[in-house]
Amino acid sequence: MNKIIAICVALCFFVSCSDDDAILPELKSSGLEENQNQLQLGKSLALTPSLNTKDVDYQWKINNEVVSNEATLLFNPDKIGNYTIHFSATNSSGTAECTYDIEVIKLRDKVENSSAYLTTLLEYKPAPGQYINEEIGLPENAEQIVGEPSSNLLTLGGFGGYVIAGFDHTIMNTEGKDFQVYANSFDGSSEAGIVMVMFDLNGNDKADDEWYELKGSAHDDPQTIRNYTITYTNPKGTADVPWTDNQGNSGVVKQNSYHVHNYYPEFIAEQDQITFTGTLLPNKKGTNDKGWIVIDEFDYGYVDNYSEEYPSNKANQFDINWAIDKDGKSVTLPGIDFVKIYTAVNIDAGILGEVSTEIKGAADLSMLN
Repeated sequence: MNKIIAICVALCFFVSCSDDDAILPELKSSGLEENQNQLQLGKSLALTPSLNTKDVDYQWKINNEVVSNEATLLFNPDKIGNYTIHFSATNSSGTAECTYDIEVIKLRDKVENSSAYLTTLLEYKPAPGQYINEEIGLPENAEQIVGEPSSNLLTLGGFGGYVIAGFDHTIMNTEGKDFQVYANSFDGSSEAGIVMVMFDLNGNDKADDEWYELKGSAHDDPQTIRNYTITYTNPKGTADVPWTDNQGNSGVVKQNSYHVHNYYPEFIAEQDQITFTGTLLPNKKGTNDKGWIVIDEFDYGYVDNYSEEYPSNKANQFDINWAIDKDGKSVTLPGIDFVKIYTAVNIDAGILGEVSTEIKGAADLSMLN
């Protein structure tokens, strides 16, 4: 079982009590294999430390409560959480001791009717954009990302706009890519979004644990800005939408003649201003040999991005092992239950309007193969 947090597996030592003919107990092995410090709820773990003698009295404690005096402890927890297990072996010559820190987690297993695709829409909060308040930018249509993807799209608007959705099972962290997100990218038009993932650590089937960002190819680019914050102001009508950021910049989401209406999302609670924070990826806007505006792709790791795997899948694929915490440090997750996708660029593409991530859905790759 992969571990979420690096925990000291077993601390073993002995304490001398007296000098007599009894053999001083010493631990040769804790009986816990490497990476066994995490246990799925509903399963059991047998702990049998190896000693140099059997002439001892055994004692096992779980969270300071004595639970057994046998040589082996069958640990079979009935709820998730962190458990401290203490073992001691004592005779007249001394005591050998060992402490285990075990994290018990809950995985939602696949069942016969499990879906490969998203099954629950949890939140849709887009940033201002030209398609907001239109068909692909309305909350009543956000549900279309649930289930098998179709031709329908959901726009996330400008930088920071996001959607949160969940699967009906835990997508396990396996070797290689684990899931994919469908979008509408094409060569010369990459509107990159970042994927965040959550494992249901507390086992309550709610997206209330820690989010981890998936690190793509541009995360270490010097032009990438972590903890980028942008605030949009509602113009309360058909007009450009002003914005300011925490880098001292300001601008507008420009109106264009193809979409004449208020670009500020009229259905969110924050009707004066709205603020988003995330990782801002570099601006890859340019022009081709015909003078047309193009937005070039990143190598990998982003949604709505024309990366190598996109043309054949119409989707971008992701490895759960790309997860990083808020400080940018890698973390290891046993799997994921929820995804959050947000627009990760702040680009004015001229006549094409603002660059905004669009998606169609997501799927567990292990159920598509």
